[in-house]
Amino acid sequence: MQLSVTGRGVELDSVLRGHIAERLGAILGKYFRTAIEAHVVFSKEAHLDRADISLHIGRRIVVNAVASASDLPAAFDAAAERLGKQMRRFKRRLRDHRSRPGGVEIGRSEGLEQEAQEENPDGAFAEEADRKERA
Repeated sequence: MQLSVTGRGVELDSVLRGHIAERLGAILGKYFRTAIEAHVVFSKEAHLDRADISLHIGRRIVVNAVASASDLPAAFDAAAERLGKQMRRFKRRLRDHRSRPGGVEIGRSEGLEQEAQEENPDGAFAEEADRKERA
């Protein structure tokens, strides 16, 4: 993974850079194997420090997170927490989408079929049942 850390109007030290690499590696290891690139930008916003994280995971998959706090490590940690939450939700959507064939919930469709058979035990349509009664 290519990692770039930029400070706009703020000075960054090597300890913070190490913390960023370690934390992003842990988040990626938890949800996805690798990422293509990551950009972390720190800037000053009034009396707060702002952290912008942009993570390019795969083809057309980019996850962004922004947070502000009173100091740089706290701003990064808040943004990393948001990034982790977004990745968890994205991974869950991928997993849930693949487990449901046709996008229909399996338990719900089985219940509807049982209700239809209870109404008409023959398995015939209502119109056919009315024709049989009339004849």
